[in-house]
Amino acid sequence: MLDYTLKRSKRRKTVAIKVAQQQLTVYAPHFVPLGDIESWLVSKKDWVQAQIAKQTSQAQMQQLPLETGVINLFNQPLAIKLNKGKSSHWQQNERSSELSLSVSSRVKNTESKYLSLLEDFLHHKLESYLEMRIHDYCLKMQEALPEQLKVQHYKRRWGSCNQRRELTFNLHLACAPTWVIDYVIVHELAHLKYMNHSSVFWQRVSRFYPDYKKASQWLKVNGSQLRWQ
Repeated sequence: MLDYTLKRSKRRKTVAIKVAQQQLTVYAPHFVPLGDIESWLVSKKDWVQAQIAKQTSQAQMQQLPLETGVINLFNQPLAIKLNKGKSSHWQQNERSSELSLSVSSRVKNTESKYLSLLEDFLHHKLESYLEMRIHDYCLKMQEALPEQLKVQHYKRRWGSCNQRRELTFNLHLACAPTWVIDYVIVHELAHLKYMNHSSVFWQRVSRFYPDYKKASQWLKVNGSQLRWQ
């Protein structure tokens, strides 16, 4: 059973819940039996836990990768090494699981340049993965390749598809597990056939990605932790 604080009121006519600072509060009229309240809470358990997890991750206020020296690439930790050199560039060492960011000594705002290099690296890795998997899924779904593929920052969406058959994906997906990225790919490819979220759209998503609900829930719970700036 969920831990909660119960607050009753003579004026209240309905039962309501609130999740704040990772704590659950239930507001209820005096006439509603405790057993009915707890039975109702059971039906809200998944939603409450998702909200608590979301608030917990936000409360932790993850430090920026330049401060921690670690970035998640496809949900796997990758050490970051900051260097000064003759030119500005990034280089990944596959053997040591290390990303080297080198900034020219002529650069004045080195932190901004390091972040720019990190973004360029993540953009490159995500785009390469997307190109490969979009090709694979288009073959499975018997769908023509999209006209254009873009990667950019989104605040409230993980991907988009328009009437011109252009697909856009959120850069922060580079920090997500590949099985979650695959769900977003199938979701957007399904929009090439159905530009809505109708039942036939979800049937198509389910056909080619049966665990879509699990992936969607993962993004709802962990999505805020993927942001690195």
